[in-house]
Amino acid sequence: MGVKTYSQEIESPVAAARLFKAFCLDNHNVFPKLMPESFKSIEFVEGTSVKVGSVRQFNFSDGYQHKTAKNKIDELDLANFYCKYTTTGGHMVDGKYECLVSETKFYPKGSGCVCKMTIHVHPLLGTEFNEEEAKMGQEEMKKMFKVVEEYLIANPDAYA
Repeated sequence: MGVKTYSQEIESPVAAARLFKAFCLDNHNVFPKLMPESFKSIEFVEGTSVKVGSVRQFNFSDGYQHKTAKNKIDELDLANFYCKYTTTGGHMVDGKYECLVSETKFYPKGSGCVCKMTIHVHPLLGTEFNEEEAKMGQEEMKKMFKVVEEYLIANPDAYA
């Protein structure tokens, strides 16, 4: 089975630079703070900051559908609000996927922006691809985005 690609676009009244900083560059602090029901912690296991080559381990909260995920930052374009990372380790991919490649790009639009999130799913040879699981993953990403967006709207000085 080949690679499956899913994309979604979300419009926001929040500026691209602020959302990019919170959602991509500082998510190791933002996600556990704003979504403790999903994220226990996010730790750097290779590198000490968000830069190409760094690896972060996402430790999910008890009761969440996954326990861990490891993401390696492949590309980071600060000027164009773009981040690409590959998930290759942890319970999120074990036994199902070779990897998940995610791209997030923020496009300024007026005083707000459009966020395009794309995921390329690389299933392991001989495994069944679960279309419902992919749709649920997209919905989960959208919910996370909206939580961060709401925080930034309520805190206009955050990540300004």
